[in-house]
Amino acid sequence: MDDLLRLLPPIRRIRGNRLYAADGRRFLDLWLDDGRGMLGERERATRVRAANASDKGLIRPYPGVYDARLAAAVAATWPGFTVVRLYTDETRAITAASRALGMVAGQAILVDTALRPGTLPQSAPTSDGSPVIALARAFITVPADVELAMPRLPCPRPWAPHCVMARAGSAAADALASDPGDIVPAMAPFASARALASLASAEREGYDETLWSRFDRRMGDYFERSGPYLFAKAEAIDYERFFRAALRGGALVSPVASAPSIVPPDFDDGELAKLAEALASGRGD
Repeated sequence: MDDLLRLLPPIRRIRGNRLYAADGRRFLDLWLDDGRGMLGERERATRVRAANASDKGLIRPYPGVYDARLAAAVAATWPGFTVVRLYTDETRAITAASRALGMVAGQAILVDTALRPGTLPQSAPTSDGSPVIALARAFITVPADVELAMPRLPCPRPWAPHCVMARAGSAAADALASDPGDIVPAMAPFASARALASLASAEREGYDETLWSRFDRRMGDYFERSGPYLFAKAEAIDYERFFRAALRGGALVSPVASAPSIVPPDFDDGELAKLAEALASGRGD
């Protein structure tokens, strides 16, 4: 990821889903930090909540009252998952999920739920018998037979704890319930719960299929889409070439070929026309 991301010029300011570089260029952010920046301008409420938590001194890892509020917000966003635990980093979260799935050695496989259209979600154990943890994304249904998932919270990294959630009634839920999780600074669940509330507001206010399909009108020749998640159309694509062409067109796409780009909550036809022209030129159209 870092190799391609370093092709982006130094960024001096971010407003919503637009990046402003030190050299004066502006980029439409279609990566949105792998979904953590999905709120765009609505992220402001999360930042305010984090600032309020900082003013209260909630920046140290002591037990707090906000973990339960985040757990409730996660369960509301991904119905059916009722046991939620927080961890300080992804490795600890995956390790805890693997234990809950009964693994005494090794780790379960983290599988993204955002897949190219027509691709079947992988929910069964992998070929080597390793069970699967779903990387759960907003607006994408988690396969019904997945017992454990890690939600991608639409919250900036500094304030987003790593969560594991278990499906109600599953054996994994009973196992996860016996794990207390980690104690994280209360600022994290405080801000993350606000982020999930803002995500629900965004959907009510038009971040939905109507907006996503408007993106297709200009970009359908270059991306496949599943919900708001975008995958480069690529018969034997050179992804680095695609990434560089997008930068020339004033947009940042996912720096990981296997991970989706995302329809941003705000864009205009001029930005998309410029991007389409650059992508067409990049593939020789």
